[in-house]
Amino acid sequence: MRISAYRHRPAALVLCAGLLFSAAGAAAPAPGETFTMPEAAQPLSMQQAIDDALATNVQTLLADARRAEASGNRAEARSAFLPHLSGEVSQSRRQTNLAAQGLDFGSAFANLPAGTAPAFPSVITYNSFDARARLRQSLFDYSAWQQYQSAKIGERVADDQLAVAREQVAAQAALDYVSALAARESVAASQADLDLSATLAKLATDQEHVGIATGVDVTRAQTRQARARARLAQAETDQTRADIRLARTVGLPLDAPITLEDRLDYRPVAVGDTATDVARAMADRPEVQLASRQISQREKQLAAARGARLPTLSATADYGDSGNTYHENNEGTYAVGAQLQVPIFDGGATHARISSAASRLDQQRIQYRDTRDQVEQDVRLARRTLTTLAEQVNAAQSALTLANRELSLSRDRFANGISNNVEVIDAQASLADARNTRVAALADYTRARINLAAALGRAQQFRIDEPVTP
Repeated sequence: MRISAYRHRPAALVLCAGLLFSAAGAAAPAPGETFTMPEAAQPLSMQQAIDDALATNVQTLLADARRAEASGNRAEARSAFLPHLSGEVSQSRRQTNLAAQGLDFGSAFANLPAGTAPAFPSVITYNSFDARARLRQSLFDYSAWQQYQSAKIGERVADDQLAVAREQVAAQAALDYVSALAARESVAASQADLDLSATLAKLATDQEHVGIATGVDVTRAQTRQARARARLAQAETDQTRADIRLARTVGLPLDAPITLEDRLDYRPVAVGDTATDVARAMADRPEVQLASRQISQREKQLAAARGARLPTLSATADYGDSGNTYHENNEGTYAVGAQLQVPIFDGGATHARISSAASRLDQQRIQYRDTRDQVEQDVRLARRTLTTLAEQVNAAQSALTLANRELSLSRDRFANGISNNVEVIDAQASLADARNTRVAALADYTRARINLAAALGRAQQFRIDEPVTP
């Protein structure tokens, strides 16, 4: 009996495994494959999406990395005013042809009696050793000082660029989140349309059986059902695309299932005074601060280019041991001096750099004016669009209510044999369009709220469940 029980144990294990797979709703794995449980959908709120995007998006990461680059540029520019100390040790052995150097001592004493002329070698060999520390200190360099000031402003420019990137990423994450919400609402609307099509197709079939409807009515209802099925497939495709874009923006795996925690609802927004909003945007938008700071940076760069025409003054000193070797004929030697360098003519290079720097400054001033105009345009356009889209949402909601009523009336007429199902199909199409129009209007209205927050420089503080307070 014990042996028989062991013989049947493998079969029992296989049966249990099959039951587990059946209970889970999954097919048994093929030979060589590994069964993996489906990944659970990750809940995601809009606030979490914005926070994740700010932490992982490539735009914010690159902007933050450029801050370290700007800090390095400032340290490099500052080094021009700090002492430069270097050390050098050399040991060499040289053989020199004196005659080749113009030192022909034999010919100089050729007129002396034989045996009385001193003997000089024509080739000498000697060792040379030198160990020395050198110090150089800049005393006056106006161009380098202005370059350092420009680099210091460059650090603050990098901070402004990071702020701009964070605002843009936050706005993009919020917009992608709304697109994903709208895609889900479209899927739900398409599914409701498909369910209604199936119900109306069954109604047409039942009416045909009792002799009230014809085969044309059934075919017409089935055609509408096929169209609803195609629209549902398109809505599901759009949802997949929206989810992938959202995952890419917030830094999630592109194949990760996502469950959105927020809803696409209509929340009225009180729009304040236009002049107040424009003034607040001018003060808070990082784009304006960035453009203004870049003007200061370009001014320093122009001053540095002009400063290249001024003389520079520096001091130098060195001290070390000099001899044949490090222990033979060593003597301490030193040198102290100052250097004044006056630029006279460099082929027009300084003038060209000044012209280029002046042009860059003019361009930045133009960019600054355009940035301010763009900010004002953003605020005015966002305010006007928000007001218009609020009316559109209300109109879409009214159209949806009327479409439901129209379908109910036409359905009753068809069920009572008063008319064919042409009115029903038309009413059904109107209802489907009204559902999609309402979803699009809610999505556009929420995007307008996001755009208003971004226009005011508050995209990172946007909350979908709270109205924007201008």
